[in-house]
Amino acid sequence: MPWETVIGLEIHTQLATQSKIFSGAPTAFGAAPNSQACAIDLGLPGVLPVLNAEAVRLAVRFGKAIEAEIAERSVFARKNYFYPDLPKGYQISQYEHPVVGRGQVHIRLDDGTLKEIGVTRAHLEEDAGKSLHEDFHGLTGIDLNRAGTPLLEIVSEPDMRSPEEAVAYAREIHALVRWIGICDGNMQEGSFRCDANVSVRPKGQAEFGTRREIKNLNSFRFLKEAIDFEVQWQINEIEEGRRIQQATVLFDPDSGETRMMRSKEDAHDYRYFPDPDLLPLVISADWIERVRGELPELPGQMRERFINDLGLSAYDATTLTASQEMAAYFESTVAVAGKANAKPCANWVMGDLSARLNKEGKELADSPVSASQLAGLIRRI
Repeated sequence: MPWETVIGLEIHTQLATQSKIFSGAPTAFGAAPNSQACAIDLGLPGVLPVLNAEAVRLAVRFGKAIEAEIAERSVFARKNYFYPDLPKGYQISQYEHPVVGRGQVHIRLDDGTLKEIGVTRAHLEEDAGKSLHEDFHGLTGIDLNRAGTPLLEIVSEPDMRSPEEAVAYAREIHALVRWIGICDGNMQEGSFRCDANVSVRPKGQAEFGTRREIKNLNSFRFLKEAIDFEVQWQINEIEEGRRIQQATVLFDPDSGETRMMRSKEDAHDYRYFPDPDLLPLVISADWIERVRGELPELPGQMRERFINDLGLSAYDATTLTASQEMAAYFESTVAVAGKANAKPCANWVMGDLSARLNKEGKELADSPVSASQLAGLIRRI
């Protein structure tokens, strides 16, 4: 029987604020454990959260970048569950009324066509702390530095039909949040991480299968490997007569397998209710429009311009717009070398120059060869 894969992603992006979402505690990475957790982050008696306006601005900035609906009135809720690194016993998040509503992101498929992936919502919430297992010889340590760090959770529609599409979408979101300056995108530090909701169904069936959620994937390679394994596991289970149980699972990179962590909770298990300590978030239409006006040319727009105006391939345009630094360097090179040399400029920037910088452990901003110098070389060739 032919099977169809159905994938939706929940992407957690740490917003690039200097302080936490409801307190003035810093968000810098790498501080000594528990040195950046204040009384508000710990939920001590008598404290009151105060919303960080910059986190709101960055959320709206993302919403306008994906042409999403922005709620002029949104509500924070308490998501109740117990976890050792969640000191309050609940997480402040948004549920029924998120700040960013429906939008869309376009990904380019292997055959060059564009596919639209729907974004259901993007909501503000606080991060939890971190459990530490490695250095405690059978015990667990708790570092609450991340508690209260502002997150924007970006929830897609279940529009992806292969691991490759899921990776393309995740890469597109990763490039976008870095491009518009709302997140540094550092996956090793946990600034950008994905949960994948995966199910399978007989090809042609309209009804979705039972999904399992793969938590905390922090690399694009792991995202693909985890979905690959999970899809085949689910197909095998069904074909052998067993039912899929809705669950949350973890991916083990060493074995390449997913393993069940717990049965999957539904919204009613969290007992959401509006946070009594926070007023509804009200944003004026004028302020939303001001934020929209601050957006730069977006990577998708620039990509199409490179294809249509400079004659580049979809692959070249996608690679060159993976970061603002590379796109700016390429455009500066073309400005001197001329549009007729756009393809050689792309080849040099993506090829020899990038390879040499990678070998020497340097970023493009630290290149000893300026864009005008590279353009001069290309013109002489």
